[in-house]
Amino acid sequence: MRKIFMLLASLCFCFGEEKIYATFEVLAKNSSKLAFESSGIVSSVNVDVSDTLKKGDVLARLENSSELIALQKAKNDLALAVTAKNFALNTLKKFEKVKDVTSKQNFDEAKFSYDKAALDEQSAKIAIKNIENILDKKQLKAPFDAVVVQKNVEVGEGVGAVMQSAFIINSSDSKLLIAIDEKFANAVKVGDKFIFKLDGEANEQSAEISLVYPIIEPKNRKFYAEAYIKGIKPGLFGEGYVVAK
Repeated sequence: MRKIFMLLASLCFCFGEEKIYATFEVLAKNSSKLAFESSGIVSSVNVDVSDTLKKGDVLARLENSSELIALQKAKNDLALAVTAKNFALNTLKKFEKVKDVTSKQNFDEAKFSYDKAALDEQSAKIAIKNIENILDKKQLKAPFDAVVVQKNVEVGEGVGAVMQSAFIINSSDSKLLIAIDEKFANAVKVGDKFIFKLDGEANEQSAEISLVYPIIEPKNRKFYAEAYIKGIKPGLFGEGYVVAK
């Protein structure tokens, strides 16, 4: 097949088109190793290998009952703080109306009570945000639409914040990592068409070059380009040619 692609490239060059032979492998467009930011005991695992994910889906959670109790207490504290602030504000307004005929100390005490109540409200809001942040770190969410390709945790297991990966996910879309001889480094551009065949298949497909790497790989004297594609699983490979403009 390599000889056929190189022959086609030579013929096309004769007709004014430069078609550059290349090989490729199929990779996930995005791949991510997901790990918990916190340590604890896994309380639930919601997905398995091959499951499809939407961005924001929760893959797993750590035990969080203590944090949920703390969150409820913080919300109660906020409600009390709001009530206290409103009461202090009403009291302050009353003293403002009669501050010319009442003592300055009474007015200052009312102002102090209101300022303290306002700070208590802000502290309660900060406490809620802090606990919500802790709870968020107790769960793993999909950062993009993806497929689960590896699962490394089970319910009841203990995990640490230094764990390398609880899950490995790949995006639903794929990309072709195209290897091209270094002598064509100045010929291939973003937007060029890549015509290719998967190994063992006869039908040709095409994709547009979306990225050209700016360096030459010293080990094989090739440079690389990428083209995005849908419907092809990572792990496949093949060959083709770039139609240089």
